Amino acid sequence: MSTDLIRRLREGDDSCFKEIYDLHHYKVFCFVKKYTAQLADSEDVTQNVFIHLWKYRKKLDPSVELESILFKSCKQEISKWYKKQNRIFSVEDQQMIKELDTPLESDENISEKLEKIEYLLTQIPEKRRKIFTLHKFEELSYKEIALEMGMSPSAVANQISKTLQFLKKNAVNHHELYWFAIFFSAILK
Repeated sequence: MSTDLIRRLREGDDSCFKEIYDLHHYKVFCFVKKYTAQLADSEDVTQNVFIHLWKYRKKLDPSVELESILFKSCKQEISKWYKKQNRIFSVEDQQMIKELDTPLESDENISEKLEKIEYLLTQIPEKRRKIFTLHKFEELSYKEIALEMGMSPSAVANQISKTLQFLKKNAVNHHELYWFAIFFSAILK
C-alpha cells in the first residue's frame, strides 16, 4: 500500500496526498508534540512535514516505506524549528538536536528498532514497566501514577529514571522511544 501511495503522490494525485495526511497526521503530530512546548508550534511543525512531503514528492523513492519518509521529514522539520527559535538551548535540547540531525543508519529499519525497544521493555520488572508505560505512553504525571500504584512521586521518578538508563545503556535514542510511543498508543486505540 505504501508503494502505491508514494507512486500516486509522485504523480501529483491530490486525493492521495489527502489520504496520506488523514492516515498519518495524528502519528506525525504526536511525534512532533514530544519535541515542542506549545501546541501551536506542534501544529506548525506538523504542517511543515506535510508541506515538505508535497514539495519533494517527485523525488520520493517508492521502494522506501512512507513512514520512514515521514519520520525523516519530522526529524528535519523539528531540527529546523529548534534552530529557528534563536534561543539558548539546554543540554537536553542540544542532545535532541544532535539526535535529530544525525541520520539513522537506515530509516528503513524503524520496525527493527521498535521491536528492539519492545523486547527491552519486556526485560525490566513488570511493575517498573507499568510505571514507565503509564508515564511515557499514556502521559500520566508522576503524581497520577503514584496515586494509581500506591507509591510516592519520588519512587515513581526513580523507577522511570532506572528504565531510561536501561534503555540508553542498550543504545535506544530519544526519538526512537517517541516513535515507539506513537505506534504503541495507536495500537491501544
